Amino acid sequence: MEEDKAIVLIVDDEARTRDLERHILETGPYQVLEASGASEAFKILESARRIDLLISDLDMPELPGEVMVTTVRHRWPRLKVLYVSGVVDRLLDARKVLSDTEAFLDKPFTSKSLLEAVSLLLYDTLSPPAR
Repeated sequence: MEEDKAIVLIVDDEARTRDLERHILETGPYQVLEASGASEAFKILESARRIDLLISDLDMPELPGEVMVTTVRHRWPRLKVLYVSGVVDRLLDARKVLSDTEAFLDKPFTSKSLLEAVSLLLYDTLSPPAR
């Protein structure tokens, strides 16, 4: 049943990457929404009944992923976030420590590593629900 599935929002300016992530996640217990950038992601977040996890690329032309997430955090401070990028140094320069609701996955990643990262963020019993 769709209502039992965790809802994941993928934000990435590269359609091929979004398609790959969606395909991997839909093999598991996830319902996937997609946005090509920050403004589209904000609209989805405002209109969705819930979002359980946000997967964000760091390198996007409209608004970098970490800036978008900082903006999102003002409204949804406990939303779980998985940063995905081939450039971990940029995130670590901006954020020395990730919170307990955040994780980072280095590109390129395997299907298994994406599913594990998402599962750990969503089903860690120590973290309260996002909203």
